Amino acid sequence: MHIAICDDNVADRKQSERLLSRESDKRINTTGNLYVDSYGNAEALFKSPQRYDLFFIDMTDLPPHGMEVAIKLRETGVTAPIVLLVSKINYRNYVNVPDRVFFLDKPLKTKELSDFLDIAAAKHAEKVPSIELRDETKAYYVLPDQFVYAYPDSHIMRVKLSDSTTVNQLGSLNDLCRILSKFDNFVILNRKNVINLDHVMYIKKRTATMSDGTKLTIGFNEKKSLIRMVLSRKSPRFLSEDLADENGDKHDGTADSLTES
Repeated sequence: MHIAICDDNVADRKQSERLLSRESDKRINTTGNLYVDSYGNAEALFKSPQRYDLFFIDMTDLPPHGMEVAIKLRETGVTAPIVLLVSKINYRNYVNVPDRVFFLDKPLKTKELSDFLDIAAAKHAEKVPSIELRDETKAYYVLPDQFVYAYPDSHIMRVKLSDSTTVNQLGSLNDLCRILSKFDNFVILNRKNVINLDHVMYIKKRTATMSDGTKLTIGFNEKKSLIRMVLSRKSPRFLSEDLADENGDKHDGTADSLTES
């Protein structure tokens, strides 16, 4: 796991580093190393928070204070668990605490920290890896299920997400395919579009309709293999809906809607 400490108390920050280093040594042969980065101010942490699987935070001297740091992390899309270390500020008294925010008291106790890391490591092992996409100014971290399809446009790939937003991914089709190669639900369609098989609603003639309603042309001789791959995913989320194409032809949403027409 990659862990970030953000603490404006130097002595406390060093103590957290020492305890986590000891925990890392203990876990080499079980849950693996703990990779720890330590920050004395929130601005440095906010530069690339998505890389971390766990946060330990206590900022008390100047704003943003610890809870405000946690809130901003959530606002920027960070989903990893956040531990607020209670010292001068009792973060437990806050209302509207973000999801997956936990509390440990200072000074940190070895057993409490170790028990929490056991839980965090187990959850981390279940975590679905995210896809890192980058435009000219920032990185985006999306879950595989959020990626609907992508298509080339000049020197970039335009990636359509399930929330209707578009990310302009730098690089070519081959570059994007290398990023997606560890997942089994992405294929190249018609030599230019990358599609998520789980977002295919139905296939008619030489057109695949995606979950956002976009119709993509299927390449010559691709139809049978695409139908087979979509059916093998056994994803009922979109196939269970009543669907109609632009000519008003009704599809009952069963697997038959993906057979040859």
